[in-house]
Amino acid sequence: MLIQLLAIQIVTFIAIIFLLRFLFSRHLKTALDRLNTLHEENLSKEEELNEELKRAKEESKAEVERGKEEAELIIEEAKSGARRTRLALEEEAKAHAEKIVAEGKVEAEKLKVSLAKDIQNQSVELASRMISELLIEADKVALQYQFANEIIEEVSRLPKEQFNVQAKDIKVTSSYPLLDRQRDELKKVLGEKLGGTPEIKEQIDPKLIGGLILNIGGMVIDGTLRNKLQRIIPHLK
Repeated sequence: MLIQLLAIQIVTFIAIIFLLRFLFSRHLKTALDRLNTLHEENLSKEEELNEELKRAKEESKAEVERGKEEAELIIEEAKSGARRTRLALEEEAKAHAEKIVAEGKVEAEKLKVSLAKDIQNQSVELASRMISELLIEADKVALQYQFANEIIEEVSRLPKEQFNVQAKDIKVTSSYPLLDRQRDELKKVLGEKLGGTPEIKEQIDPKLIGGLILNIGGMVIDGTLRNKLQRIIPHLK
């Protein structure tokens, strides 16, 4: 079953990639330029972080040197106890330097993760906007019905044990109303998974562009275009 699900996901990903490439054929350069710009901004910020780390290391090294010099003065001024004082100063300077470097690394990693997430979100938003602008109404309807069929097929392949929820009403959010046969098929599939005959409550959200979201007693299955893009775009490098 898992191999079949994986095969379906792979086929879906390949289909979406071909669809996106077809849709973006005339606007691909603009999108790539935007992505390259974001990547260059990321590299620039990373260079700035590296410079900050370098300055932090230099400052810590200077502090160590100052600690050594101060220790030597103390040795000259007071022989007794000078060694303990010098060692204490060196340890303090070393600990302070290590703290600065460690904090810099942590902040750098946090910023890298944040930048990567921002770039991915911006890429998904750009791709979604371009698809919405390029597709005519008929294409959007066709895309919606295709995605709806795919999510119904995907739900039918999920193991019954995964639907360990109590739900009489199923909330369905989609960009266009379901076809009667899709609604009936969805009721049938969910009835087999949940037992009984669930009620389908539909809600229309044009911002989804294509696909639908199922909310089954708190269990959410996202089969929207945006969700598919979020899973595909990180692999388009």
